[in-house]
Amino acid sequence: MSTAPSQPTGQQPGDERSTSEVLTSLVANGQALAKKEIELAKLELQEVVRDKAIALGLAVVGAIFGLFVLAFIGVTAAAALTLVVAAWLAWLIVTVIYTLVVAIALLVAVKLLKRPPFPQTRTAVEETRDWAKGQVQR
Repeated sequence: MSTAPSQPTGQQPGDERSTSEVLTSLVANGQALAKKEIELAKLELQEVVRDKAIALGLAVVGAIFGLFVLAFIGVTAAAALTLVVAAWLAWLIVTVIYTLVVAIALLVAVKLLKRPPFPQTRTAVEETRDWAKGQVQR
């Protein structure tokens, strides 16, 4: 039964590099790996930004055509109402309905914009601050 000389774990037979050379190689490979990961992140971010820009452009096109549809619906509603009431009253009714929709949408938007941002993060930061104060006071 022959036994081979024991090698340190992870060292390949015939690897005659010194510890400093191995560490230098490890640092260089780690830096190269970090650079490649940063490059990959940049490429992924560019792809995400491109996709979001395309989606935003399509949303704008949809919104513009949506405004045309809304205008045609208003004209159609007013024309239909002229069969029941005077033309000026039909246009007034459609205008009031549109004004109510706009007012409600704006009120909801203002309410949403007034909400404090990041409530969970703010709570977590306050809890951490209180904990740190408690640790300092001990």
